Amino acid sequence: MTNLLRFFAIAAAAGLMLSGCGKTDKADDGHDHDAAAESHDDAEHNETAVDSHDDHDDHDHADEGDSHDDHDDHADEGDSHDDHGDHDDHGDEEDGIIRLDDHELSEFDVRFSTAEAGVLRESTSLVGEVVLNPDRVAHVVARAGGIGSEVRRTIGDRVEAGDVLAVLESPGLAESKADYLSKASEAALAATDLARAETIHANTIRLLDVIADTPDIDALQKGISGLDIGANRGELITTYAELRATQAMYNREKMLFERQITSESEYLAAESAYKKAFATFEAVRDDLTFANRREFEVAKRSKLVADVSLQAAERRLHALGLSENEVNAIASESDMELARYEIRAPIAGRIIERHIVHGESLSVGEQVFVIADLSSVWGHLTLYQRDLAAVKEGQSARILGTHDLGSTQATIVYISPILDEQTRTTTARVVLDNAQGNWRPGMFIRAQLAASERDAAIVVPRSAIQAIDNEMVVFVQTSEGIERRDVRLGDNDTDSVEVLSGLRLGERYVVSGGLALKTELNKSEMSDGHAH
Repeated sequence: MTNLLRFFAIAAAAGLMLSGCGKTDKADDGHDHDAAAESHDDAEHNETAVDSHDDHDDHDHADEGDSHDDHDDHADEGDSHDDHGDHDDHGDEEDGIIRLDDHELSEFDVRFSTAEAGVLRESTSLVGEVVLNPDRVAHVVARAGGIGSEVRRTIGDRVEAGDVLAVLESPGLAESKADYLSKASEAALAATDLARAETIHANTIRLLDVIADTPDIDALQKGISGLDIGANRGELITTYAELRATQAMYNREKMLFERQITSESEYLAAESAYKKAFATFEAVRDDLTFANRREFEVAKRSKLVADVSLQAAERRLHALGLSENEVNAIASESDMELARYEIRAPIAGRIIERHIVHGESLSVGEQVFVIADLSSVWGHLTLYQRDLAAVKEGQSARILGTHDLGSTQATIVYISPILDEQTRTTTARVVLDNAQGNWRPGMFIRAQLAASERDAAIVVPRSAIQAIDNEMVVFVQTSEGIERRDVRLGDNDTDSVEVLSGLRLGERYVVSGGLALKTELNKSEMSDGHAH
């Protein structure tokens, strides 16, 4: 009897289970949450029923297990929903409030600023490019022809003014140096000749002054003793001595004739000899005076010509690039060194072009290197006709580079008065300080020029504005945390945006790190939506 009761109890339980499974099979294949919940409840109910029968002995429940497998699948679905509920990002973002500790704020580089009034600047935007500053570019040419024997520098090298870039073996330079040495020798000889001519000129003048006092021969010799007079000494003194002798003879004959001691013919002969000697002396003295002055002038002229020739030879060497010290050292150079021509850097900068190789023959004037001092470059901005009225020389401009290069302030120093016939544009020039080397020639740039200004009640940087769900948002610091705040925006300029509503004066808002907060907020919203 007992076994029979047990049999009817098991059959009743199996009937209930089959009845539940039949309802599940008729459910929608979509397995919506209501149907799944109902199936899940049924399965739990059936499992409870099975558990209530665990006390029965070794009864075979194979059919019961098969029917329970279907319910177990639905149970798994319920478990999967439970897993979504376990998802956790930070767990601190609720109702648009983000709560971060100091460490997280630092990690996300979140920085705050205070809402305050500001100025909006309307601006004109221009585009352009960076070009070399031609005032800081040097084209290095071969000032003397020759063969390249050394090439010491190449493209990209930094050089200082005076650095040797290359060396040539130059016959032309050797010829110029030899000419200089010849002219230097001639100038030195002319200087020596002039010095002696000056001495003779001065001493001859002194001799003429002494003779003018008509001294006797002994007094004359004493007055000019030791003086360098040259050939003038013998000729003038000889004629003066003859004059003095004939004068003495004439005076003697005159006295004797007056006393009637000598004949008239002897007197007249003495008189004639005296006058002839006097005339000869006068002629020699006048010729000597003129010759003395002329020879001195000739010596001075010869010295001047020699000096000019030497200076011309020296200038030619300087034109070839030799310094004063190098010119002065030519006299001590060997024959091989006379042909050595060093090409030096005229300015400090970087080599941007090189046109020489070892053994290459270069002609006079041929370009060898190009050096650019890139510490200062130009910005050429393109001006269309519509921009001409708004852009003026002397106007300040903010120059912006690409790829996070940053910006710098510059002044428009020149606007071309001529428009290009093809593009109908002209060029405005700015000079850019490029000590850091960020502004590279050929780089595209933008320029912002302030046109007008107006005050605004609340102005924030562009970096403070985030776009979320087609709304403009700022993150505001509150006592609860960092709050998302929808705002209405007004005008803007290059850097700033006017806030018309949604942010009050004095409130602290996020000015940096807003993108990270936006990401955190989106993750939180996605997590909350998925949990439902």
